[in-house]
Amino acid sequence: MAAKYEAILKDLSQRIATMKPGERLPGEQLLAQEYGVSGMTVRRALQVLLEAGRIMGVRGRGTFVTQPVVTKRMVMSSFTDSMKAAGMTARATVLSASLLPADEATARDLEMPVGEQVFMLVRLRYGDDMPLCVDDTILRAAYFPGLLGVDLTGSLYELMRKKYRIELARAQSRVSAVVPSAEEAQLLGISRRQPCIRVLSRSHTTDGRVAERTVSLYRGDRYELYIEPV
Repeated sequence: MAAKYEAILKDLSQRIATMKPGERLPGEQLLAQEYGVSGMTVRRALQVLLEAGRIMGVRGRGTFVTQPVVTKRMVMSSFTDSMKAAGMTARATVLSASLLPADEATARDLEMPVGEQVFMLVRLRYGDDMPLCVDDTILRAAYFPGLLGVDLTGSLYELMRKKYRIELARAQSRVSAVVPSAEEAQLLGISRRQPCIRVLSRSHTTDGRVAERTVSLYRGDRYELYIEPV
């Protein structure tokens, strides 16, 4: 049942992404017939989408698509985690990946010697098939040997934990409202006049070392940030 539920959730999420806010979804019975499953399985998928704010139910009228907005908590959570919470499937396209010596600005950001090797990654992040974010990431190469030879289309945080046994304990973030460059707008499929959210973050290991610095550009019409009180 779990496999069927997950497949239905992914398909419904992708379907919703092609619909306009206010459009009505087929009823639960029709969806159950369409997917060849029980109403309970369909109901479980719809509940995830409802809790994520992707759809809303109106008593006596049906279920309708809402404006899709992803909420990212400003704590140690990944893009992939945010997508799961929104009932969407995360993936990434690697635009560039290289190994270079750190210049003065990079060395200062990562608190490391000038000239030490770093990995530089640029990735386009998707929720289902919608481009939502451009990530520009720099990592200390000494901490992640062989990184360019592994799959970089998933969560980097998960990769750090599972392959390199590195846990990130905290992050420093700086948030600003910007307009995208022509290249960024094209990648995200938006107008250059569309406001975006730029987040510069540095993540530390449990022993206080800076492991990575990422500049993320989020679509302002599809993303919001939630800052936890301290």
